[in-house]
Amino acid sequence: MIDYEAVRKLKVEDGDLLVVPETTEQDDMQLLGEALQMMNGCRAVIVRGPIKQLDVAAMNKLGWYRA
Repeated sequence: MIDYEAVRKLKVEDGDLLVVPETTEQDDMQLLGEALQMMNGCRAVIVRGPIKQLDVAAMNKLGWYRA
């Protein structure tokens, strides 16, 4: 069920990072990504939050490498 009080208008652009609540199901994240691509022609990275900033060493430890 959608919490309509929590709905906010966003101007999502190609390459944006969107943080959704931790309770969001993977299928719902997939549907959101597909809807954004269909409606705005953009692709976004969608992650479950909360999100925190990591330094390069922490990112490398997790297998994320800066290009």
